Amino acid sequence: MAIKPQVGVLVTALLEDDYNKTAHMRPEAQKFVDRIASIVGRYADVVVPKLIEEEDQAAEAAQMFNAAGVDLIVAAQPAYTKGIIPTRAFLDTTAPVVVWNTQQIRFLPENADFDLIMVNSGFAGVPEMTSALTRIGKKFWTVTSHIEDPAGLQKLADWIAAAGAVRRLKTARIGTIAGTFEGATDMMADQLSLRRHVGPVCWPIEPETVAAAMEKISDAQVQALVKSESARYKIDIDAPSFGRSCRLALALENVAREKKMDSLASFDYIWLNMPRVGIIASYGTGRLCELGIPTTTEGDIVHATAMLALQQLSGAATFIEPYVIDFDRNAVILSHDGHGNPAMADEVAVKSSIYYEGLHGRGAGFEFAYKPGAVTLLSLICVEDHWRFVIAEGESLAIKPRPVAAPQMLFKPKSGDIQAWCDAWLMAGGPHHMGLAYGNLAGQLEKVAKLLGIDAVVV
Repeated sequence: MAIKPQVGVLVTALLEDDYNKTAHMRPEAQKFVDRIASIVGRYADVVVPKLIEEEDQAAEAAQMFNAAGVDLIVAAQPAYTKGIIPTRAFLDTTAPVVVWNTQQIRFLPENADFDLIMVNSGFAGVPEMTSALTRIGKKFWTVTSHIEDPAGLQKLADWIAAAGAVRRLKTARIGTIAGTFEGATDMMADQLSLRRHVGPVCWPIEPETVAAAMEKISDAQVQALVKSESARYKIDIDAPSFGRSCRLALALENVAREKKMDSLASFDYIWLNMPRVGIIASYGTGRLCELGIPTTTEGDIVHATAMLALQQLSGAATFIEPYVIDFDRNAVILSHDGHGNPAMADEVAVKSSIYYEGLHGRGAGFEFAYKPGAVTLLSLICVEDHWRFVIAEGESLAIKPRPVAAPQMLFKPKSGDIQAWCDAWLMAGGPHHMGLAYGNLAGQLEKVAKLLGIDAVVV
């Protein structure tokens, strides 16, 4: 589930020294601090020191930010500040910085006095602050806007949301079950490199752990799930097979929760010939996606990672791959055997898998068409030891699902030209697996990549 980012609010101003005598404006300057904090607090949990005027206060603010483990620092000034003051905080912290170059008035009125200027002239000092950030090599970005400008607030909110996605990735645990699909270069990844540069830690789970958990599920639990799913889905599979699939689904959920996994990368085929399981897990893995535990098949840890980022930004994500190009509609069918997120569809059927047969039959999977709407694809690859987001925005078109026992989407890229889009995806290194979520998320994902210090290509 989405987690709230932690953001430090750093507001500095020079009010009183040997030459400046405007300490009487301190209450108004503090109101500016409170206003900035209130705005940032709409999008994050905030850590807010009082107005900072001296270097020792900046050092104390840095200690507060470090103790809270902030993901981002939003820095602003109501008036000129000697650059060395905020620089102390920047040197003593590791969190990246967004400088909000803002003010409370839209223009300087003809009857303005110096007091009004004192709490609306931050642009006098912001260039000194950003110049110092540049000189010390601190990672930072800027947003310039009036304090109530909706477009400016959205830019600020996007940076904070991106910081939340980074926190999600840096704190996530991905359970890996039985390795990856053999020979698939898309899924060959250095887990330590992924941990270092992108965030999640990968933790192995023995397939036998799930098999053992499956035996502990009671018949009452199975029947309760069968009943609830039958009330909302069209069940087109024999009762014993669906019951066994529900038992496996509950076991997968229990193992994920007991081991405190945020996501799973499951090599589903491992259970086909295992006597205690003996079916494909497509229904169970798709159900995990609906429950907010992003899950991939074939042991794909990199796209379990992509799904975590997408879910943090949009609330839900799925796992998908390209199937058939539709040249007539400038689109492409995206699908993946019987696995997908049923929360992203209106009408859902549960069917017997046509893809995989185990010792106890074929097991259940999903068949549905994803809802129409704006969508974003995200893939994650490592190019010569450098990680890269490959991103594409487009539209999910309304379609009638084909009878292929799989979730399906007719994806039309934003470019509108499917040939050019396919070529661009291939040239960007985009793999055959993708995470997908609803919404136009490319701008936020680019910000996530910047905060992580990795590449991003928007196709």
